[in-house]
Amino acid sequence: MTFSFFLLPLVLILSAPSTPGSPWSCPSECVCRQDGQVNCSGRELHSVPRILDPGAQVLLLGHNHMDFLPPGAFILLPGLLSLDLQCNGLQRIHVHAFWGLGVLKSLDLSANALQALEPGTFWPLRALHTLSLAGNRLMCLEPAWLGPLLLLQNLSLQDNLLSSMGSGVLDRLPSLRVLNLHGNPWVCDCSISSLCRWLRSHKHQVPGAESLLCVSPDRLTLRPMAAITEASFHYCTQPLTPWDMVVITMLGPLSFLASLAGCFIFGSLVTAFQAQRKNRSVHCHRVKRPIPQTLGLADASENSTTNFPTPSCSL
Repeated sequence: MTFSFFLLPLVLILSAPSTPGSPWSCPSECVCRQDGQVNCSGRELHSVPRILDPGAQVLLLGHNHMDFLPPGAFILLPGLLSLDLQCNGLQRIHVHAFWGLGVLKSLDLSANALQALEPGTFWPLRALHTLSLAGNRLMCLEPAWLGPLLLLQNLSLQDNLLSSMGSGVLDRLPSLRVLNLHGNPWVCDCSISSLCRWLRSHKHQVPGAESLLCVSPDRLTLRPMAAITEASFHYCTQPLTPWDMVVITMLGPLSFLASLAGCFIFGSLVTAFQAQRKNRSVHCHRVKRPIPQTLGLADASENSTTNFPTPSCSL
Protein backbone atom coordinates (compact mmCIF):
# COMPACT_ATOMS: atom_id res chain seq x y z
CA MET A 1 0.00 0.00 0.00
CA THR A 2 1.44 3.30 -1.04
CA PHE A 3 1.75 6.29 1.30
CA SER A 4 -0.47 8.37 -0.98
CA PHE A 5 -3.35 5.96 -0.46
CA PHE A 6 -3.25 6.49 3.29
CA LEU A 7 -3.43 10.25 2.70
CA LEU A 8 -6.52 9.91 0.52
CA PRO A 9 -9.08 10.45 3.32
CA LEU A 10 -7.25 13.57 4.56
CA VAL A 11 -7.06 15.01 1.05
CA LEU A 12 -10.77 14.46 0.48
CA ILE A 13 -11.67 16.04 3.81
CA LEU A 14 -9.54 19.14 3.18
CA SER A 15 -10.89 19.55 -0.33
CA ALA A 16 -14.53 19.29 0.72
CA PRO A 17 -16.33 22.66 0.79
CA SER A 18 -18.15 23.47 3.99
CA THR A 19 -21.30 25.39 4.71
CA PRO A 20 -22.12 27.42 7.80
CA GLY A 21 -23.31 25.20 10.60
CA SER A 22 -22.37 21.94 8.89
CA PRO A 23 -19.12 20.89 7.18
CA TRP A 24 -21.04 18.38 5.06
CA SER A 25 -23.74 19.13 2.54
CA CYS A 26 -25.93 16.87 0.43
CA PRO A 27 -24.65 16.69 -3.17
CA SER A 28 -26.94 18.41 -5.63
CA GLU A 29 -27.41 15.19 -7.59
CA CYS A 30 -28.59 13.26 -4.52
CA VAL A 31 -31.48 13.32 -2.07
CA CYS A 32 -30.46 13.05 1.57
CA ARG A 33 -32.85 12.09 4.35
CA GLN A 34 -32.60 12.60 8.06
CA ASP A 35 -32.57 8.86 8.74
CA GLY A 36 -29.16 8.56 7.04
CA GLN A 37 -30.26 7.51 3.55
CA VAL A 38 -28.54 9.15 0.57
CA ASN A 39 -30.30 8.47 -2.73
CA CYS A 40 -28.21 9.14 -5.85
CA SER A 41 -29.95 6.62 -8.12
CA GLY A 42 -30.55 7.33 -11.78
CA ARG A 43 -28.55 10.57 -11.87
CA GLU A 44 -26.27 9.78 -14.82
CA LEU A 45 -23.30 9.65 -12.44
CA HIS A 46 -19.93 8.38 -13.69
CA SER A 47 -18.26 8.31 -10.26
CA VAL A 48 -19.13 8.21 -6.58
CA PRO A 49 -20.01 11.68 -5.24
CA ARG A 50 -17.10 12.98 -3.17
CA ILE A 51 -19.08 15.10 -0.72
CA LEU A 52 -21.16 12.77 1.40
CA ASP A 53 -22.15 12.81 5.03
CA PRO A 54 -19.87 10.39 6.93
CA GLY A 55 -22.89 9.52 9.05
CA ALA A 56 -24.76 8.10 6.05
CA GLN A 57 -26.01 4.56 6.59
CA VAL A 58 -27.68 3.78 3.26
CA LEU A 59 -26.23 4.85 -0.10
CA LEU A 60 -28.21 4.24 -3.29
CA LEU A 61 -26.12 4.56 -6.45
CA GLY A 62 -28.03 2.27 -8.78
CA HIS A 63 -28.88 2.95 -12.42
CA ASN A 64 -25.92 5.22 -13.12
CA HIS A 65 -22.89 4.88 -15.42
CA MET A 66 -20.00 3.96 -13.12
CA ASP A 67 -18.03 1.32 -15.00
CA PHE A 68 -15.12 1.37 -12.52
CA LEU A 69 -14.82 1.69 -8.75
CA PRO A 70 -11.47 3.29 -7.76
CA PRO A 71 -9.54 2.57 -4.54
CA GLY A 72 -11.02 4.17 -1.43
CA ALA A 73 -14.27 5.06 -3.20
CA PHE A 74 -16.23 4.85 0.09
CA ILE A 75 -13.52 5.38 2.66
CA LEU A 76 -15.23 8.50 4.07
CA LEU A 77 -18.39 6.52 4.91
CA PRO A 78 -17.32 4.35 7.85
CA GLY A 79 -20.87 3.97 9.15
CA LEU A 80 -22.39 2.73 5.89
CA LEU A 81 -24.65 -0.29 6.38
CA SER A 82 -26.15 -0.74 2.90
CA LEU A 83 -24.69 0.02 -0.53
CA ASP A 84 -26.64 -0.32 -3.79
CA LEU A 85 -24.62 -0.31 -7.06
CA GLN A 86 -26.96 -2.24 -9.32
CA CYS A 87 -27.35 -1.45 -13.03
CA ASN A 88 -24.21 0.66 -13.46
CA GLY A 89 -22.41 -1.25 -16.18
CA LEU A 90 -19.59 -1.96 -13.74
CA GLN A 91 -16.75 -3.78 -15.50
CA ARG A 92 -14.01 -3.60 -12.89
CA ILE A 93 -13.68 -3.05 -9.16
CA HIS A 94 -10.35 -2.07 -7.67
CA VAL A 95 -9.20 -4.47 -4.98
CA HIS A 96 -9.24 -1.60 -2.45
CA ALA A 97 -12.54 -0.04 -3.53
CA PHE A 98 -14.39 -1.18 -0.39
CA TRP A 99 -11.77 -0.20 2.16
CA GLY A 100 -13.27 1.44 5.23
CA LEU A 101 -16.64 -0.36 5.01
CA GLY A 102 -16.06 -2.54 8.05
CA VAL A 103 -19.70 -2.44 9.22
CA LEU A 104 -21.38 -2.80 5.80
CA LYS A 105 -24.08 -5.47 5.90
CA SER A 106 -25.63 -5.37 2.43
CA LEU A 107 -23.95 -4.94 -0.97
CA ASP A 108 -25.84 -5.07 -4.26
CA LEU A 109 -23.69 -5.43 -7.41
CA SER A 110 -26.38 -7.01 -9.55
CA ALA A 111 -27.08 -6.32 -13.23
CA ASN A 112 -23.56 -5.13 -14.07
CA ALA A 113 -20.88 -6.36 -16.47
CA LEU A 114 -18.38 -7.98 -14.08
CA GLN A 115 -16.45 -10.86 -15.62
CA ALA A 116 -13.98 -11.45 -12.79
CA LEU A 117 -13.07 -10.15 -9.35
CA GLU A 118 -9.66 -9.43 -7.91
CA PRO A 119 -8.68 -11.65 -4.97
CA GLY A 120 -9.32 -9.86 -1.70
CA THR A 121 -11.91 -7.40 -3.05
CA PHE A 122 -14.44 -8.30 -0.34
CA TRP A 123 -12.04 -8.96 2.52
CA PRO A 124 -12.66 -5.59 4.25
CA LEU A 125 -16.38 -6.43 4.45
CA ARG A 126 -16.17 -8.52 7.62
CA ALA A 127 -19.76 -7.72 8.69
CA LEU A 128 -21.37 -8.44 5.30
CA HIS A 129 -24.63 -10.41 5.52
CA THR A 130 -26.02 -10.09 1.98
CA LEU A 131 -24.12 -10.01 -1.32
CA SER A 132 -25.71 -9.97 -4.78
CA LEU A 133 -23.63 -10.63 -7.89
CA ALA A 134 -26.66 -11.66 -9.94
CA GLY A 135 -26.95 -10.69 -13.57
CA ASN A 136 -23.25 -10.23 -14.31
CA ARG A 137 -20.90 -12.07 -16.68
CA LEU A 138 -18.99 -14.24 -14.24
CA MET A 139 -17.82 -17.47 -15.85
CA CYS A 140 -16.34 -19.05 -12.74
CA LEU A 141 -15.96 -18.32 -9.06
CA GLU A 142 -12.75 -18.86 -7.11
CA PRO A 143 -12.33 -18.98 -3.31
CA ALA A 144 -9.94 -16.00 -3.25
CA TRP A 145 -12.50 -13.82 -5.03
CA LEU A 146 -14.91 -13.80 -2.12
CA GLY A 147 -12.53 -14.41 0.74
CA PRO A 148 -13.57 -15.65 4.17
CA LEU A 149 -16.88 -13.83 4.65
CA LEU A 150 -17.69 -15.44 7.97
CA LEU A 151 -21.02 -13.66 8.49
CA LEU A 152 -22.41 -13.86 4.94
CA GLN A 153 -25.89 -15.37 4.98
CA ASN A 154 -27.34 -14.62 1.54
CA LEU A 155 -25.39 -14.96 -1.73
CA SER A 156 -27.00 -14.38 -5.13
CA LEU A 157 -25.19 -15.72 -8.21
CA GLN A 158 -28.11 -16.33 -10.57
CA ASP A 159 -28.14 -15.26 -14.21
CA ASN A 160 -24.39 -15.27 -14.80
CA LEU A 161 -22.26 -17.40 -17.12
CA LEU A 162 -21.05 -19.71 -14.39
CA SER A 163 -20.02 -23.13 -15.64
CA SER A 164 -17.95 -24.10 -12.60
CA MET A 165 -17.16 -23.13 -9.06
CA GLY A 166 -13.76 -23.51 -7.47
CA SER A 167 -13.40 -26.08 -4.74
CA GLY A 168 -13.61 -24.47 -1.31
CA VAL A 169 -15.70 -21.41 -2.23
CA LEU A 170 -18.64 -22.45 -0.06
CA ASP A 171 -16.42 -23.83 2.70
CA ARG A 172 -15.30 -20.27 3.44
CA LEU A 173 -18.89 -19.14 3.98
CA PRO A 174 -19.84 -20.94 7.21
CA SER A 175 -22.93 -18.78 7.93
CA LEU A 176 -24.48 -19.13 4.46
CA ARG A 177 -28.23 -19.79 4.58
CA VAL A 178 -29.48 -18.90 1.10
CA LEU A 179 -27.64 -19.48 -2.18
CA ASN A 180 -29.21 -18.58 -5.54
CA LEU A 181 -27.66 -20.35 -8.54
CA HIS A 182 -30.32 -20.35 -11.26
CA GLY A 183 -29.68 -19.21 -14.82
CA ASN A 184 -26.11 -20.51 -15.20
CA PRO A 185 -24.76 -23.01 -17.79
CA TRP A 186 -23.30 -25.54 -15.35
CA VAL A 187 -20.79 -28.01 -16.79
CA CYS A 188 -20.85 -31.09 -14.58
CA ASP A 189 -17.24 -32.23 -14.86
CA CYS A 190 -14.59 -32.72 -12.20
CA SER A 191 -14.40 -29.01 -11.42
CA ILE A 192 -17.95 -28.99 -10.09
CA SER A 193 -17.85 -32.12 -7.96
CA SER A 194 -17.50 -30.12 -4.73
CA LEU A 195 -20.59 -28.02 -5.56
CA CYS A 196 -22.65 -31.13 -6.31
CA ARG A 197 -21.52 -32.61 -3.00
CA TRP A 198 -22.51 -29.42 -1.19
CA LEU A 199 -25.93 -29.35 -2.89
CA ARG A 200 -26.72 -32.91 -1.81
CA SER A 201 -26.42 -31.94 1.85
CA HIS A 202 -27.73 -28.34 1.63
CA LYS A 203 -30.74 -28.56 -0.67
CA HIS A 204 -32.83 -26.56 1.78
CA GLN A 205 -30.47 -23.60 1.40
CA VAL A 206 -30.77 -23.41 -2.39
CA PRO A 207 -34.19 -22.30 -3.69
CA GLY A 208 -35.29 -24.70 -6.41
CA ALA A 209 -32.19 -26.87 -6.05
CA GLU A 210 -33.93 -29.75 -7.83
CA SER A 211 -34.25 -27.66 -11.00
CA LEU A 212 -30.52 -26.89 -11.31
CA LEU A 213 -29.54 -28.92 -14.39
CA CYS A 214 -26.28 -29.76 -16.14
CA VAL A 215 -25.84 -28.55 -19.71
CA SER A 216 -22.90 -30.92 -20.38
CA PRO A 217 -21.24 -33.41 -20.73
CA ASP A 218 -23.65 -35.51 -22.78
CA ARG A 219 -23.92 -38.31 -20.26
CA LEU A 220 -25.12 -35.86 -17.59
CA THR A 221 -27.05 -33.38 -19.73
CA LEU A 222 -30.30 -32.29 -18.05
CA ARG A 223 -29.43 -34.24 -14.92
CA PRO A 224 -30.25 -32.42 -11.65
CA MET A 225 -26.99 -31.35 -10.05
CA ALA A 226 -28.22 -32.28 -6.59
CA ALA A 227 -28.82 -35.87 -7.76
CA ILE A 228 -25.31 -36.47 -9.10
CA THR A 229 -23.39 -38.84 -6.83
CA GLU A 230 -19.68 -39.26 -6.24
CA ALA A 231 -19.70 -42.28 -8.57
CA SER A 232 -20.23 -39.93 -11.50
CA PHE A 233 -16.84 -38.39 -10.80
CA HIS A 234 -14.87 -41.62 -10.34
CA TYR A 235 -12.82 -40.83 -13.44
CA CYS A 236 -11.47 -37.62 -11.95
CA THR A 237 -7.76 -37.86 -11.25
CA GLN A 238 -6.22 -37.21 -7.89
CA PRO A 239 -4.18 -34.02 -7.36
CA LEU A 240 -0.69 -34.28 -8.79
CA THR A 241 2.11 -34.95 -6.34
CA PRO A 242 5.44 -33.11 -6.53
CA TRP A 243 6.99 -36.25 -8.04
CA ASP A 244 4.28 -36.27 -10.74
CA MET A 245 5.10 -32.67 -11.56
CA VAL A 246 8.82 -33.53 -11.88
CA VAL A 247 8.05 -36.45 -14.20
CA ILE A 248 5.73 -34.34 -16.36
CA THR A 249 8.28 -31.52 -16.51
CA MET A 250 11.12 -33.84 -17.56
CA LEU A 251 9.07 -35.99 -19.91
CA GLY A 252 8.90 -33.38 -22.65
CA PRO A 253 12.66 -32.67 -23.00
CA LEU A 254 13.55 -36.36 -22.64
CA SER A 255 11.05 -37.35 -25.33
CA PHE A 256 12.49 -34.74 -27.66
CA LEU A 257 16.08 -35.92 -27.09
CA ALA A 258 15.08 -39.56 -27.54
CA SER A 259 13.33 -38.80 -30.82
CA LEU A 260 16.32 -36.76 -32.00
CA ALA A 261 18.72 -39.62 -31.19
CA GLY A 262 16.44 -42.12 -32.95
CA CYS A 263 16.33 -39.97 -36.08
CA PHE A 264 20.13 -39.65 -36.07
CA ILE A 265 20.68 -43.42 -35.72
CA PHE A 266 18.09 -44.22 -38.39
CA GLY A 267 19.62 -41.67 -40.78
CA SER A 268 23.11 -43.09 -40.21
CA LEU A 269 21.94 -46.64 -40.95
CA VAL A 270 20.17 -45.58 -44.13
CA THR A 271 23.24 -43.67 -45.34
CA ALA A 272 25.56 -46.64 -44.62
CA PHE A 273 23.20 -49.07 -46.38
CA GLN A 274 22.99 -46.87 -49.46
CA ALA A 275 26.80 -46.50 -49.61
CA GLN A 276 27.31 -50.27 -49.35
CA ARG A 277 24.74 -50.93 -52.04
CA LYS A 278 26.42 -48.45 -54.38
CA ASN A 279 29.83 -50.11 -53.93
CA ARG A 280 28.40 -53.54 -54.78
CA SER A 281 26.72 -52.19 -57.90
CA VAL A 282 29.97 -50.67 -59.19
CA HIS A 283 31.89 -53.92 -58.56
CA CYS A 284 29.35 -56.12 -60.32
CA HIS A 285 29.16 -53.99 -63.51
CA ARG A 286 32.89 -53.48 -64.01
CA VAL A 287 33.81 -54.31 -67.72
CA LYS A 288 37.00 -56.31 -68.59
CA ARG A 289 39.38 -54.44 -70.92
CA PRO A 290 40.68 -56.31 -74.15
CA ILE A 291 44.39 -57.15 -74.46
CA PRO A 292 46.03 -54.41 -76.55
CA GLN A 293 47.81 -55.43 -79.84
CA THR A 294 50.62 -53.55 -81.57
CA LEU A 295 50.02 -52.04 -84.87
CA GLY A 296 52.90 -54.05 -86.46
CA LEU A 297 51.51 -57.41 -85.49
CA ALA A 298 48.14 -56.51 -86.77
CA ASP A 299 49.60 -55.46 -90.13
CA ALA A 300 51.77 -58.58 -90.46
CA SER A 301 48.85 -60.84 -89.81
CA GLU A 302 46.79 -59.01 -92.32
CA ASN A 303 49.56 -59.06 -94.98
CA SER A 304 50.17 -62.74 -94.48
CA THR A 305 46.72 -63.50 -95.72
CA THR A 306 46.40 -60.98 -98.48
CA ASN A 307 49.83 -60.30 -100.08
CA PHE A 308 51.42 -63.80 -100.56
CA PRO A 309 50.40 -65.52 -103.80
CA THR A 310 48.43 -68.72 -103.66
CA PRO A 311 50.72 -71.66 -104.52
CA SER A 312 49.80 -73.49 -107.70
CA CYS A 313 50.77 -76.99 -109.05
CA SER A 314 51.77 -77.40 -112.58
CA LEU A 315 52.52 -80.66 -114.19
